[in-house]
Amino acid sequence: SPTAFCLISSFCAVAYWMSIELLVLVYATFRRHSGLYFWSIVITTIGLVLQTTGYILKEFAPTCPAILTTIICKVGWISNVTGFSVVLWSRLHLIVNNPRILKAVLAMIIFDGICLHTPVVVFEFGLISKHHSTFMYPMEIMERIQQTIFTLQETIISGLYMFYTVRFLNDGYASHTRKVIRMLVCVQALVILFDGGLTAFDYKNMFTLKCTLHPFVYALKLKLEFIVLNQLLSIARKG
Repeated sequence: SPTAFCLISSFCAVAYWMSIELLVLVYATFRRHSGLYFWSIVITTIGLVLQTTGYILKEFAPTCPAILTTIICKVGWISNVTGFSVVLWSRLHLIVNNPRILKAVLAMIIFDGICLHTPVVVFEFGLISKHHSTFMYPMEIMERIQQTIFTLQETIISGLYMFYTVRFLNDGYASHTRKVIRMLVCVQALVILFDGGLTAFDYKNMFTLKCTLHPFVYALKLKLEFIVLNQLLSIARKG
């Protein structure tokens, strides 16, 4: 319907805008264009652009080869979902000094990425094959599983940020530092809330709405994290 197309176009346009703006900010902010944090943000942002592009082609250009839109969508999806967790992990060492926790979180990200992205991509390509009906039900189940586990993954990482940063609030830090810490906690809470919303759409069978909002939500989360994690880095450097 025209209303649905307008909503899809609007959210995709905002996702594009935030992604492009973030890329410009990243290149303008970083003196050296290197390091895990820098590249994870760049790859995640490019992934958002790709996923949005693939979704637009799928919805508005039905003559576009299905295999092309699927490749663009899935490359973008993998890049921004796992990429976002890597962005969070790359700055976790600023507040978590336990190497075991850092290694465990990284192992979780890698394990979840391999075990969840792989079947979803396989099923997605199966859906555009002549045996698409065979893959419909497994895909519906796997879609909910991956969304739930990735939500739990980001909740765990955000929870670590919240747990360890709250400790700083009890210490005698300057008001600006305490403000940044509170902002960090609020951003992590928003990340959990946004992920919960996307997961709820999955379980309500509102897949089109979820796909429409997904790039927008991740672009918003990434921009918020970029702002607050940079301030956290500034505080850490000042000691």
